[in-house]
Amino acid sequence: FNSHIWSTGQDAVGNIKSELQLLLPDIKIFLDVDDLKDIGALEDYIQRSQVILFFLSRGYFRSQNCLREIRSSLEQSKPLVLVQEADPDKGGGALQALRGECPDDLQQDIFEQGWT
Repeated sequence: FNSHIWSTGQDAVGNIKSELQLLLPDIKIFLDVDDLKDIGALEDYIQRSQVILFFLSRGYFRSQNCLREIRSSLEQSKPLVLVQEADPDKGGGALQALRGECPDDLQQDIFEQGWT
């Protein structure tokens, strides 16, 4: 499951999905523009996923749907992969700046559990 904000992450996660499918041809990778049928079922899509990739870019932590995906992933103890967009021209920035957008109640679970 690729979690991202459309405005600054859509192209990059599309590329990530394509590259992963080249490396692992039998893998199924959820990407909303390809697979989302019901925005109300985000939590169900998370439940059916084995690993969740959070694509961190400007605005990610301000998106209500991204926050739903994050909270559902954490509640279900899904393995997380964090990918940071570093290019400011593509909505990226320093990890500390992106982390600064993250709600306080999620900071520890996302950034201090050994997967950054």
